[in-house]
Amino acid sequence: MIDENFKPRGMRAPLAAQYVGMGRSKFLDLVAKGLAPKPKKPSVGVTIWDRQDLDEWLDSLGSNK
Repeated sequence: MIDENFKPRGMRAPLAAQYVGMGRSKFLDLVAKGLAPKPKKPSVGVTIWDRQDLDEWLDSLGSNK
């Protein structure tokens, strides 16, 4: 049985974008521009974003007022 509250610590691009509340292409555009957290590459062909990095980034967006 899958827990629908489960949030993996490492997320690939589609899930990371969904987690932060935007589309994949917009999220990847922000990453490319250095405005969103850079991914980690734990092995060849695997690119993930750490949930903690995404949370810290989201928290910092509210303090730019």
